[in-house]
Amino acid sequence: MVSLQQHHRRLARSATLILVLLLGQSGAWASLCANPGRDGQGGSEAVFNSYFTGPDSQTLSSGSRTFSLTRQRGETPLRAGDLALLMQVQSASINTTNRSGYGQLQGHDLVAEWVRVDRVEGQQVWIEGGGPAGGLIYHYVNAPASGEQGRRRWQLVRVPQYEHFSLQQDARALPWDGHTGGVLALDVRRKVTLNGHRLSVAGAGFRGGPALSLLGALGRPTDWRYPAPTVEDRQAGYGHHASKGEGLAGTPALLLGADKGYPGGDMGRGAPANAGGGGNGLDLAHQRLGNGGGGGNGSAGEHGLPQEGGGRGGHDAPRAMVLGGGGGAAGRRQGDGGQGGDGGGLLLIRAAGLQGGALDLRGLPGSPAGEVGGGGGSGGTLWLDLPVIDALAVTIEHAGGAGAKDGGRGGDGQRLARGQRDWPGFHSLRLAGAEAGFRCRPAGHWLTGVLFEDNGAGGGQAFNLRREGDESPLPGLTVTLQDPASDWQKNTLTGASGAFQFRLSEAQSRGQTLWLSLVLPEGWRLPTLPLLNGEPGQLRGEQIRWPVRAVPDRHTGPLRLGVIAEPGWQAPDDTVLAPGSTAVLAFEYQAPVTGQVRFHSDHPAVRGLLMDRACSGDSEQWQRGQNADWPVTAGERLCVRVPVRFDGQPTRIPVTATTLPLNGPAGFVMTPQQSAVKILPGS
Repeated sequence: MVSLQQHHRRLARSATLILVLLLGQSGAWASLCANPGRDGQGGSEAVFNSYFTGPDSQTLSSGSRTFSLTRQRGETPLRAGDLALLMQVQSASINTTNRSGYGQLQGHDLVAEWVRVDRVEGQQVWIEGGGPAGGLIYHYVNAPASGEQGRRRWQLVRVPQYEHFSLQQDARALPWDGHTGGVLALDVRRKVTLNGHRLSVAGAGFRGGPALSLLGALGRPTDWRYPAPTVEDRQAGYGHHASKGEGLAGTPALLLGADKGYPGGDMGRGAPANAGGGGNGLDLAHQRLGNGGGGGNGSAGEHGLPQEGGGRGGHDAPRAMVLGGGGGAAGRRQGDGGQGGDGGGLLLIRAAGLQGGALDLRGLPGSPAGEVGGGGGSGGTLWLDLPVIDALAVTIEHAGGAGAKDGGRGGDGQRLARGQRDWPGFHSLRLAGAEAGFRCRPAGHWLTGVLFEDNGAGGGQAFNLRREGDESPLPGLTVTLQDPASDWQKNTLTGASGAFQFRLSEAQSRGQTLWLSLVLPEGWRLPTLPLLNGEPGQLRGEQIRWPVRAVPDRHTGPLRLGVIAEPGWQAPDDTVLAPGSTAVLAFEYQAPVTGQVRFHSDHPAVRGLLMDRACSGDSEQWQRGQNADWPVTAGERLCVRVPVRFDGQPTRIPVTATTLPLNGPAGFVMTPQQSAVKILPGS
């Protein structure tokens, strides 16, 4: 007996194969897809994602197809056909001088892309991406901290591909642990229904600075950075200031148990990129202490107090896939507490709809230590890829955490979306690579087509309704889909490849009959009216249209509309001649299709027709009045030189070009083109 999940997986594999076959007939709409809907019904688990990364010193180059994974968190292993998000989590470079400019962002490589897993063998994984030769688009680095830059880390997140998603309990991401985590990502072919529950990455981002009880050392109240105490120094309480939070530019050594953290030191009020700064010790005995600064993301974190020694708030982050910055710790001489709050994580949803609950990206508050406290973590980052809708039917919580005592509050998170949206506070950011399941295999109806010159140029075959050789696409033409039973209408333009598509939602796909239509611009001819999914087209004046039945989960097309341009036929400029003189007038012709052309003039002043195939002024053939049929190829430009004797009376001399296509469909005749030159008397 086949389970419901097995049924969904088989259906997804079959539909993906059908889609590949459809797209394979013409590369106009081909995009990288994984296996939309393969994981069936989602929403019952508390954690959906698994997380992976490679060795601590590993670089993935653009174009790479395979790499090793040495760490995994989460229950589900990688397997062929999975969708994954590859992202550079930490890589920012900052100003490291011990002055007020400390921590300002100087550069970053915070890139991310969607990939499809093709094969897994042990720790080795093979992927397909949108980069060179089907490899990665970007460059990714795992590297320990150095004297010039903090640690750099990437991770690979397995993203489940659900058919439906109905949340049965609050769900969360595994928190960032310095290697992996902090991300909740879903790909749903149909709608995401939260049922009043929440998807949460609250506090799952970069970690707040750890607090230490220190008795003082040689730090100064004006320090922006200071070395972290060694293990031996910590045991003796020897050290100064409080730890910075974790962020895009690195991780404090105290969180890693490593020798190096931020360049120049992990302690002190300076804020490295989006991480909050630690509170300073304002005297050598470490008794007057500063509060931690809040982490930053969509907005900067607040500074901790006092102004002269409190941790600076983390800077606002670049518009990218980033985790919220951790808050800076408070200075502490004894006791417990004072840690900075953890930032919010990264939440990504690709679905045909989203409704009915909350998205929680909040940063966590700092903790108090006597009269001072740690800074709050910033809010996380939300990224949505949904069909165009007017409003979001969910609650979004992305505020930064409060600072304890006089610690700085964390900044708000970022709200991002694929494409420009009218949702308040959202900014546009597109992620490259494998497409969303609802785009690869839409739950509603999908209609595609392509317009091109079917003229046989460059070795192609004319009139076969397939774009071949050097046949040119027709970009920028308007195509319309309309419901005759209502006022609903949707327009689109053909792209650079001549392709167009319409994607309808499930609500718009009720089995009703729609009409697909377009009007060819002046100067174009339609040799054959093609069928669309077996349905004949109709000509209504200058409009061409086809009926389309909008059935859910179905694809109509591709409609291959091959057209032929009218010939190019241009007379020379009007000419002034002396009575009794002779002249040779050059007409120019451009062949729209492979075949033959015939030129003709009955005017008595015309003494003959000279073929000048290269438009060089040299004649190839001479004919009286009408030439034999000359062979031409699609796109070829040639000239006809017309000798005339002028009798002194103003006259208009017409010459006709008749194009005879090779192997044209029955009944297709190209209209003869006439062009004329005026001759006027003069000296």
